[in-house]
Amino acid sequence: MFNFKWSQWMVLLFFILSACYMIILSVTQPYLGIDVKENHGEWTIINIQKGSWGDRHNVPLGGVVRSINDTDPIEHRSISMFKELERADSFVVQHDGQEFRYDNIDNSSPIHWLLYIVLPVLFFVVILSISYLVHKRVPKRYSAEQLILFFLAIATGYLSNSGAVRDDLYSLFLNTSLFLFSPVILIHFLYNYFQELNIYWFSKKIVYLLYLTVTLVSIAEGYFLIKEQYPDYFKPIPGGLLLVLYIISFYIIYRGLYIHKRSAVGPIFKYMAIGMTVAFFPYIWLYLIPSLAFGVNVISLEVGAMFLIALPITFMYLVTRERLIDIDFVMSRVRYYIILSVIPSIALMFIIGWMIKSDLYLVSYIQIFLLLHVSLVLFLSLKEFLDFKLQRFLFTARYSYQESMHRMAQDMKEQSNAVDLMKVMRDEVKNVLNVRDIYIYSKHNKRNMYCVYEQIPQDIIEHFDPYLNDQHYDIGSVIETEKGFGLIVGYSLEKLTMMWCKGKKDFTTLNHDERTYLQTISHNANIAIQNMNTIEDLLKELRKLRNDQTQKYPTWLSRLLFTIAENQRKQLSIDLHDTVLQEQLYLYRKMDDLIRQRTDLTPSLHAELMVYKESLLDSIHLIRETCNELRPAFIEEMGLVQSLKNLIQQYQLRSNFTVYFSNERFDAELDQERILAIFRIVQELLTNAMKHSEAKIVKLSLSNKGEHIMLLYSDNGKGMDYSVQRDLFSHIGLSGIEQRVNGLNGHLEIETAPGEGFKTIITFPVGRKKEVQV
Repeated sequence: MFNFKWSQWMVLLFFILSACYMIILSVTQPYLGIDVKENHGEWTIINIQKGSWGDRHNVPLGGVVRSINDTDPIEHRSISMFKELERADSFVVQHDGQEFRYDNIDNSSPIHWLLYIVLPVLFFVVILSISYLVHKRVPKRYSAEQLILFFLAIATGYLSNSGAVRDDLYSLFLNTSLFLFSPVILIHFLYNYFQELNIYWFSKKIVYLLYLTVTLVSIAEGYFLIKEQYPDYFKPIPGGLLLVLYIISFYIIYRGLYIHKRSAVGPIFKYMAIGMTVAFFPYIWLYLIPSLAFGVNVISLEVGAMFLIALPITFMYLVTRERLIDIDFVMSRVRYYIILSVIPSIALMFIIGWMIKSDLYLVSYIQIFLLLHVSLVLFLSLKEFLDFKLQRFLFTARYSYQESMHRMAQDMKEQSNAVDLMKVMRDEVKNVLNVRDIYIYSKHNKRNMYCVYEQIPQDIIEHFDPYLNDQHYDIGSVIETEKGFGLIVGYSLEKLTMMWCKGKKDFTTLNHDERTYLQTISHNANIAIQNMNTIEDLLKELRKLRNDQTQKYPTWLSRLLFTIAENQRKQLSIDLHDTVLQEQLYLYRKMDDLIRQRTDLTPSLHAELMVYKESLLDSIHLIRETCNELRPAFIEEMGLVQSLKNLIQQYQLRSNFTVYFSNERFDAELDQERILAIFRIVQELLTNAMKHSEAKIVKLSLSNKGEHIMLLYSDNGKGMDYSVQRDLFSHIGLSGIEQRVNGLNGHLEIETAPGEGFKTIITFPVGRKKEVQV
């Protein structure tokens, strides 16, 4: 089940044992949270952290620590090294001439349990689960080991905060070293991850240099902790280096995003950039930078560390999913909500500050603003999600405009003329908007003539006449008057079509949503009517051609039909290549890995698997061959002559005849339509030779003279009776050749008789080669 290597087990055991140690330490040692300062040989309490043991037990601020564990305070390690009072069993404080003794120190506060024990432990457990999923689901070709190591370093570093605030030396060392190594491991993972995609935008020497720098600082950190002499000059170095590492990480990922944002891997860079920003932005800008620059924190370290959960979620999603959500759409919505929430957040911030009626520091105002701003953005995002999921269940179907448009679109499919379509639209609007009466009529734009679908009161026509004569309207325009409202559903040079409604039954005017709904369905109905008219005109022309037996299909129709057929072949080839073929390749690789890695297979099972593997390989070749037949590979790049040579070679491998191909007198430049047409004609002729002619020799000649192309085909097969050519055409595919030649304004000649073989001469104009517009 757990197929880890020995080295992986050792690394995993190190992180788990370290986590267990810090959990036990956090449970057994309360967080005192007392900061002291030396003043003339005395240690004065200058700060007590909120929610700490000292805060809950009212340790006096400004008091002097007289003894710790019944010894001099300077002998206590946390006092001498960090000027903090932690890990004490008892201590004595003198304040205002009185001495206060504190012993039986236990029971951390609930908030401390939540921030330093419960949340870090949950985070660590989640990271272990995610690491296991990555180990099981991510192929070895991705840098899964670096990713898992990064996850465990982040989780253990977060958990080490609980021991670091208690001035435990091992926890302090882990906290510093793991948080320093984490960005470097992340950069290393990025290099290896994109190396598999053949993408390079920074040197691996940077990774080695960062590893060396972080190792030296960690060694210095460990040395000072072991010596129990932590110099003041070294204290800002780990934090400053961590800031530099974050800057380098962000520079690398955002530089990669800038370089590759328009490439196929652009969304991957966007996901990584957003995940890193969410994870590190609060810690860097609201904790680390204010702490280094001003000595204050906008948020606590524990709150900033909570955002680190964004990193494992982001990277696990990237390496375990094949399809990504539309990140551009999501970020555009979030950006819109962020901008929308700025003014309300500022207003509420000042209102809350005024209601508190006490002087607040600038940091407090920033904290209030951030809390309000984040809450509003989350609320708006949640509202949009709930609107999409629950709106159709919470609101009646009558006012569900999206459901209405869906029903109308379904009903439109069953209509064959504009009158019936208008009736569908009328009934749908009457049901959704709950209006009283609806009439539909058309008015001639130049003559005072009306076309009505049913009887309309004269006063209605007279009422709307001034509106229609004086102004120009577009499709979807709504005219609302005291007698109702009209919707323009059709407008052309000759006539205007309107749907008039007597008004809503509740006598209210149209609201914004109703106007938008009416405009949308009018545009949809107009498009449907135009399509109906176009199809009707096309059907009339096709019926005329069908009735005239002596007339060929027009050139445009033949070219249209063959273009549609080629597009369908191309799409089918792409679908086969991107779905079935990829799945077969995946199964083949999995089976190959299974056969190579499983050394415990019996010989019979190994032989059987090899047979299945070869069958998969045959299937892969067959699918590739089918794709090539549907859409000749690289026909645009190789050109007509080389494509024909490849085609002839394929047919000679599958048939009993020999093909002699001549192209010495061919040097014309053809457009892709003619190249594909000639290729398909030759393909059809060779197929007929293989299936019907029983020929032994086939001759093909391609040449051009002046502005014409000539394709000559002949074989020594059994031939056919040309007097019944129309029936034979339908059986051996010559009708398709004839239609292709006709579509290119060409000419087809056939010479054949029983026992005398088959010969055809095809000529058509060269045409002009179309340049690709860039």
